This record gives sequence, structure tokens and C-alpha cells, in this order.
Amino acid sequence: MPRYFFHVREADTLSIDFEGAVLSGDDQAIREALQAARETLAEKIIFGDIISHTSFEVVRADGHLIAVIPVSSVLRFQ
Repeated sequence: MPRYFFHVREADTLSIDFEGAVLSGDDQAIREALQAARETLAEKIIFGDIISHTSFEVVRADGHLIAVIPVSSVLRFQ
């Protein structure tokens, strides 16, 4: 099973995930990133932080960028 890394980009700053997680595939990695984005969104709302420039970058161990998940994209209005 492949290892995935979930880097966090906030504006011009990139926080690198050095540990990562071993997951069954790309789909599961994206689901994990979506859940992390929801949790991050909730924290930012609680603390009154700006959310518009925060995203998760899902990267496979081979360096392939699988997805970019903006935190704002998990906010649902309907």
C-alpha cells in the first residue's frame, strides 16, 4: 500500500508532512484530506481565522500530486 503526505499550504507558506500515512489508494487519501479540511475549517471558524488561503496538498510517496483540497471547498451551504 502506498504512503501519502498531506502538506498544508497557507498563503505562501507550505507546512510539510514528513510522516504521512499508508493508505489503500488515491481515493482513500482524498477522503482523508477532505476530513482533515473539515476539521481545519471548524478550528478556523472557532478561532475567527481567515480560511480562504488554506489548502491540503495530497502527495503520493513517489512525489505525484494527487489533489489540492482548499479548506473553503468543504463548506456546504445546502
